Amino acid sequence: MKGNARDLIFLIAMVILILFHVDFWAWKKVHPMLLGWIPYHLWYDGGLTLLGALFFLWWGRRGWPDPPKDWEEGR
Repeated sequence: MKGNARDLIFLIAMVILILFHVDFWAWKKVHPMLLGWIPYHLWYDGGLTLLGALFFLWWGRRGWPDPPKDWEEGR
């Protein structure tokens, strides 16, 4: 994948994560409870944290620039 397309995909994914970070649609929502005692916001933030970790793992593997050619040759 070319660098520009890779940057665009990264930017779109980052904007989506940022938009989902603020769950404005459920500010006063208490239910549903997960397992009967974990509030909505707690498991939402946990899922968002897991999604963010997976995103940065993907970014580190796919979005990191390639090393210079002379570095690979051992110079």
